Amino acid sequence: MTGGPDTSRDVFPRVVDLAPIVESISGTVLKDLPNPDASLPMKSNLARSERKGSNERADAKGSLHSWAANVYAIVGPDGAGKTTIARAIMNRLARRGVRTWIAWMRSPRIVTLGVLGITRLSKLSRTVRMGDHDDVITDLSRHPFLLHLYSWSVTFDYFLGYLGKVTLPKRLLRRTVFCDRFAWDTLVDLGLISGVDEGFLQFPQGQILLDLARRHRSVLVTASREELIRRKPILSLDPRLARRLRLYTWLADRFGLGQVDSGTTSESESVSQVSEYLGIGPE
Repeated sequence: MTGGPDTSRDVFPRVVDLAPIVESISGTVLKDLPNPDASLPMKSNLARSERKGSNERADAKGSLHSWAANVYAIVGPDGAGKTTIARAIMNRLARRGVRTWIAWMRSPRIVTLGVLGITRLSKLSRTVRMGDHDDVITDLSRHPFLLHLYSWSVTFDYFLGYLGKVTLPKRLLRRTVFCDRFAWDTLVDLGLISGVDEGFLQFPQGQILLDLARRHRSVLVTASREELIRRKPILSLDPRLARRLRLYTWLADRFGLGQVDSGTTSESESVSQVSEYLGIGPE
């Protein structure tokens, strides 16, 4: 991004190996990212069958529908209809006798609260009321140390949330878990805060979150900027909304997520398309 930091410098050295921690929480084993030279070229939109094929890698048992062992993620900007779609699919599964659990995956602010206190005192963060929740707008693009500290705190808090909201319901309650937001959304948030957008994937925190994100079938539900603002006028206060939408689309194209435009399809059509991408199948 113009005016952002030079991502060619190794500002954030890979000094910590968190693979054992990640593996113990989610069964994740970290792998090297493709394109290690940080080129990460843009890709054109993939055909739906190709995007589904990439998601199938994350769930080898999709055709068997071993519901109790599954985790699904519906990601995208606020106002796109993620919660509505997730609840509709859960109701559909309930009629089949499948027990489900919805996890609203905004990472808890535990360790992050302390770092946010520092950024607020430094006047690098400000809180904006975005409808039903507060959104903290932070710009750390010119503050590498604080960005490093903030990113690690968010990553740590995210895995705490994942443990409590996903791992425990899945393993102890044997529920199919639907994540309303997921690690993809956190990658978008941190990419915007860092000022380097998709370049954040080259940071160690980005690699850890990306590896987790790719473990579960995910679908991007989005809409145009105008449609989102029409649904939630408060979004007009988000100065980074256009960048946010571009980054969501870039991630979906780059990593083969299914994509549903809820602004051009009816609610029932959106539910059917998301179900198809997730491999759940028709009612």
